[in-house]
Order: sequence, then structure tokens, then C-alpha cells
Amino acid sequence: MRILIGVDGSRQALAGARWVAGLPLTVGDEVIVAAIAQQPVLVGNWGYILTPAASAALEAAREDARQAARLTADTGAEALGAPGCPIRTVVRDGHPVDGLTRIAQETAAGLIVVGPHGRGWLDKILLGSVSQGLLHRMPAAVLVAREPVSRPVRVLLTTDGSTPSLAAGGYLARFPLPTDARVEVLAVHGDTTGLQAPKERAWASDAIDVTIEALATGGRDATPVIRHGDPKREILAASRELGADLLVTGSRGLGGFAGLVLGSVSRALAKAAPCSVLVVPEQPDVDA
Repeated sequence: MRILIGVDGSRQALAGARWVAGLPLTVGDEVIVAAIAQQPVLVGNWGYILTPAASAALEAAREDARQAARLTADTGAEALGAPGCPIRTVVRDGHPVDGLTRIAQETAAGLIVVGPHGRGWLDKILLGSVSQGLLHRMPAAVLVAREPVSRPVRVLLTTDGSTPSLAAGGYLARFPLPTDARVEVLAVHGDTTGLQAPKERAWASDAIDVTIEALATGGRDATPVIRHGDPKREILAASRELGADLLVTGSRGLGGFAGLVLGSVSRALAKAAPCSVLVVPEQPDVDA
């Protein structure tokens, strides 16, 4: 698997590198540590022509940003330790979402790893939007790494029986989890007392069964879990009660009574979950 880690020098971003360091990677895998040099913005009435002095100062500021990004990428690579696979660093200019998206596409990365936010209160807003921006574009599966970082040995996979849910199961079946990892598959249904209650319980059971079959394609066993209520609330409660190290969900799902509205739920989980969250697109490249 080719894994792209986006770093910005913050502790939260380095959590992604530490999370990847806990995976059983091999020489057939590759980790790319990327930092985006955000270019200086001109403020003031500059008109259309910069003076030579202003142009030189602007170029110097741009090079300073690139140098800082190179140091950031090197620090991220050092945080990986010795993961057992090749590591390389990449530095690009531009906006973090655009830059990471381009790198993921150019390298055919199978996973993008980012932190939930970065340095300071303003960066929490900006980098929170980076993780959400990547979840909106989904150029690859996206993992939002959250502290405290721990090996993903207790994994909770949500399902609603939709194609993205099955894709998440197939992706997880081939994901390099630790050998002692345990997977639990959760389906949440809403109606528990009305006329639709038996149908919803049957739907939840069927959704879990097909997802467990998808996991079995990679030789991975799983335990079923069924809950009822609001999907977001129940998934978050289950992740806490089960002590999940990793929460896995599809990027979107079914509508109506028979499913989670995963397009909104997945992004909400990435913000609020007590553990790291992996969001899988409908057609993930599991071999990248």
C-alpha cells in the first residue's frame, strides 16, 4: 500500500506519522510524507507591477516557506522511525487540500493520513477544513489520526449495506492491520417499536452479514454489533464503549429508514470520534 501523510509541523499532524508507524508495513509498501508550502500573500495597494526590491522580498519569503516545509517533511519522516518500507518526502506550493489531492493522484496513493487540526487556534480552523476538504473530495481513503495514538487493534466498522459500506469492508480486509487486531461490524437502525421495526432489525442483520463476507475475502474475521437510534450518536457511543482504536466508515450510504446518511455522518464522525477515523470512498484502490 502507498500511504501519503500530510504534515504541517504541529503535534496533531505528526500524530498521523506516529499512527502509520504502528502498522505492520513491508518492503512492498511505501510511505510519502508531504508538506505544503503556503505562499505569502501580498497585502496593500501593490498595483500590477512590483518593484525589484518587492519582487526579491516576495521570492525570499516563498523560499523561506519552502525551506520550512522541507524541514517539516523531514521531521514527519523521522517520526515514522523504521516502518519496514521505503519512505520519501515531497514538498509542494499551494493550498493544503489542493496540494495533497494532487500528490495523492500523481502517486496513486491508497491512503491519505492527516491530523484533525494543526498549530494554534486559527490553524485548528484551517486544518480542520483541510481534513474536511479531503473528505469532501476523497481522492483516496482518508484517515484522520487523533491522539492519543495507539495501534489499531480494536477496530469498529460501520455498515448500512450500501456499496460504499461494502467497499469499506473490502478495503479493510486488505488493510495492513496488526495481526492481533479485532474487528467489530456495527449497523444502526432507527425504528424499534413501530411497524417497520422487524424489517429494520432484519436489514441491520443482513447489512452486517454482507459486510462480514467482504471482510472474509481478506481472511479477516469480525463480530456483529446491532444498535438502534440516531446513527451518529450510536456510532460514537459504541466506539467509546468498545474502546475502539480505529473507526471505519464508508464515504456515503443509503438514504431513508434502511441506512445511515453516511455522506454527512462520516464527516461528523471524523470531527467528533474519540479515536482515529478511516473514511473509505466507494471505489477505493486497495492495491495502491
